[in-house]
This record gives sequence, C-alpha cells and structure tokens, in this order.
Amino acid sequence: MSEFLSYITGLVPVAATLEIWGRLALIAALGFVLGFAMNRGSICTVIATKELVSERRPARFIALVECAAWAALVYAILETEPIMEAGWSSLVYLVPAAIFLGIGTYINGSCVFGSVGHIGNGEIEFVFTFLGIYAVLYTETAFDLLSDQPVASTPPSLGATLLSLALLAIVATRFSVSRRSETNFRRLTLAMGTVGVTSTALAILAPGFSITASFGPIASVSVVGAAISVCMFGGSFVSARLGKHGFRLKWPTVKAMVKRTLAGTLMGLGALLIPGGNDTLLLIGLPAGAWQAALAYVLFVATVAVLVGKLGSIAKAWS
Repeated sequence: MSEFLSYITGLVPVAATLEIWGRLALIAALGFVLGFAMNRGSICTVIATKELVSERRPARFIALVECAAWAALVYAILETEPIMEAGWSSLVYLVPAAIFLGIGTYINGSCVFGSVGHIGNGEIEFVFTFLGIYAVLYTETAFDLLSDQPVASTPPSLGATLLSLALLAIVATRFSVSRRSETNFRRLTLAMGTVGVTSTALAILAPGFSITASFGPIASVSVVGAAISVCMFGGSFVSARLGKHGFRLKWPTVKAMVKRTLAGTLMGLGALLIPGGNDTLLLIGLPAGAWQAALAYVLFVATVAVLVGKLGSIAKAWS
C-alpha cells in the first residue's frame, strides 16, 4: 500500500485513487470479519489442548487443523504460493523457539487467536500480551539483532481437488467425535472456514501480514497495518456484543498486566526465532507443506499439553 501513502502526498494520479481506496476498504472488511470469526468461534490452542488432554475432547483441536486446510485450499484455488517474509530458522533456533512459544502461550492462558477474542470480550489485560510480543519484534527490528533471511515461498503441495477431499474428511471426523459432546459444530465450522479464508486473503493482499505481528507495521506508519489491526479487534468487539456471552469491560490488575506482558514476551521471542507465531505456522507454514512449520507446531502444542497435564488450566471457551 505504498501507493496510498504516495497518493496522500500528491504523487499518485487521481485516476488511481479509487482502486487504492477500494483495496484498503476490502482489507479493512476482511480484518473485521477475521476478528469477528475468532471471537465467535472461541478459537484458541490452549482451550483446544485443554479439552484434548483433560477432557478427552479432540473436536476443537481437529478444528484448528481444519482451519489450516481451508487456508491451503484458498492458496491452491488462487494458484498462489504461501509466502514467508523470512525463511525458517535452523533447528538450533526452531526447537527452543517453539518451546518458548508454548510456555508463553500457557502462561498467557490463550494463544494469539484467543487473545484477540478475549480483548473483544472486554478483557483489557490481554492487550499487554500483544505489547510484550511487539516489544520483542520491535527491538529486533530497531537493532537488527538477527541476520536477514531470504523470503521463502512454496507452492501448495496438494491440488485443490485433493485438498477439498481432505477438508471434507477433517470435517466429517470432527463431526463424528463431537456429535455427543459439542453443541456448536455449525458455528465452529463457519468460524474455521472464515478464519482460514480471510487470513489467506489478507496474506495475499497485504504480504507479510500475520495476526501475531499485526500491530508491528503501525510503528512504521503503515495504513494497511493500522486498518487490519483496528478492524480485527473491532470485529472481535462486535462479535462479543452480539454473542450470548456479551461484552463486559474488565480492567486489569497490576499482577495481570505483568503476567500478560511476560507471556507476550516469551511468545514474541518464540515467534521471532521460528519465525512466526501459531497463526503463521497454521495458516502459512502448514499450507506450504513446510516440515519446519509442522515440527514447530507439534513442539508448541506438546509443550502446552505437558503444562496443562502437569499444572492444569482454567482456560475455557466463551461461546
């Protein structure tokens, strides 16, 4: 969207402004829908892992895989390659980074998906999670602590037909294991499809977009970054207002602010070294068929699962 900034400084012909504004409006709308769906579906890796480990209910975890399948299908249909702004780190960094990401996510009580939902619900303390994440990402950018890695892109490993069949199989599996214990099958299906499609569309329209670093571009006065972030959290807020759980503004305690900031710092460190948070692993790495993404995601979930199994978790779905 550098054309937009050029326009407002008078460097782009007036004839091009309609397309620029239209693209920005589309990006803003997609950001809103993404935030709305994340809140409405109670999408969170911690919740999904807790239900899997403590309650033997795998449906919500299967739904996360379903979300990745939706993203892969969109890439395949559009014949577009999932793009990583920086290539995957070596195992020396990748393995501990995934563990840091898992520890931070457990301490936070919610992954980046769920944190967006909690903020929409009025739980302001989760803003400090993102502040911790962005402090790490901004520090690295400001001081260039890591060597530059080349952009990585990989075409989807499966065609649209095979991915469609795989998606149907995943949905059928989730239905078979959830029909007795889950009452939100339809809502979760719509939410996962919406998140997969909108996040992929945003990644194509605004290369480099990720939920983890959605605030990052704001520091460099990016109109696109600001539009996505504001509309994403706005969508989560509207979803909460319309949902059964409602919107209840809850001001954070000092203890909560410190806890979320610490958790966000660990999550940011993990996302920096992988590179990418659980959203990047699910919605870009897995659709690209990257073994690094699969390994990092397995280690990330395994870390959360071990902590949930040993220490328990109070995380729970809000819809």
